[in-house]
Amino acid sequence: MDIPIPLPRLWSENTNPAIITTLGEPCEPFGELSFFKMIDVFYDKAYALDEEGATSFILKGISELSELRAAVLACRRFDKPIVAILDIDSDTDETSGGKELGYLITLENLGLDAVGFSVIDESERSETIDVVRYIMGYIHIPLYIGLNENNAYLNNMKYFECIKNVVFDCSALSQSRVEAVKKYLSEMEFIADDIEDTSFVAANHLQAFFLNPEHITLSQPIDIECDMAEELIDFDDEVYDVIVVEINTHDDGFHLSQNLHWLELPVMFRTETEEALRMALCYYNGRALVDSTCEIDEENLKEICAEFGAILY
Repeated sequence: MDIPIPLPRLWSENTNPAIITTLGEPCEPFGELSFFKMIDVFYDKAYALDEEGATSFILKGISELSELRAAVLACRRFDKPIVAILDIDSDTDETSGGKELGYLITLENLGLDAVGFSVIDESERSETIDVVRYIMGYIHIPLYIGLNENNAYLNNMKYFECIKNVVFDCSALSQSRVEAVKKYLSEMEFIADDIEDTSFVAANHLQAFFLNPEHITLSQPIDIECDMAEELIDFDDEVYDVIVVEINTHDDGFHLSQNLHWLELPVMFRTETEEALRMALCYYNGRALVDSTCEIDEENLKEICAEFGAILY
C-alpha cells in the first residue's frame, strides 16, 4: 500500500499520526502473553485510535520482532499507513545486514509502509546516518522522518538526498516552519541509489540471510517437538543454508515458536495443509521460505505466502 503523501514528500499539518507503544510484556515463551493475545491488544489500541481520527499508526518503543509483527498484523486491518520507528546505533553489523535489516525485511513483506530510526547515541549521529543509508539500500518502503521545532534533522536533510522515497512528517511543525521545509525540499536533488533485489533474502530474529536460489543447501526435514533446543543448536550453519521444518498440525507452528530463540538459520516450511502453514507463518518471527512442492493448490499457496511475506521456493 502506498502512503498517500502529496509531493514534495510531506505529511502536512492536517494529518493525525497516532503513536502505538510497547505493551511492556514479553511474548511466550519469555512471558505469559500469547502471540495472538498480543495481536488482539494491539488491535484494540488501533481501533480506539482509528475512532479518534488517526490517519496513520506509528509503532514506537517496540524492540522485539515478535511484538512488532503482532502490531503490524493488527494495524494492517485498518488500511492506514503503518510506520515503525526502530532504535539503531552505529555498531550495526553491515556484513550480515544486522538485526535491523532482518527486522525490516520481515516487516516490509508483512505490510509495513514506512520506517524511521531513533538514534541511540547522539554523539554518533553521522555514523548512524551512514548505517541508515546502507540499510535503506535494501528496503523498498520509504524512510520516515518525523520533524519537530527542535529536530536536528532539519539541519541534516542533505544526508538523505541519496535515499529513495524519503517522507517528512510535518504534523508537529508550525505553519511557518512547514513552509520553510517545503522550500528547502524544493531545492534538494534526490538522486536515489538503486535498491537491491531482496526477493530471496530470508530473515529471523537475529539477522537477514542473502540466499542464492540456485545454490541453497537444505537440511534434512525435522519434525516439531515441544523441546527442540538440542536439535536446533546442533545445526551447523557452515553446512546448511536453510533448515527444513515439517509442519503437520495446527499446533506445530506454536511449538516451533517456543523454540525459535535457539534457531540461528532461516527455515523453510513443508506441509500438506493450508491451516498448518498459515499458523506456522503467523508464528514465525522472520521471513521464512515455503516449499513450492507442498500439496496445496498453487494459487492458494501463493496467496498464503504473500499474506505473510514468505518466499515460495
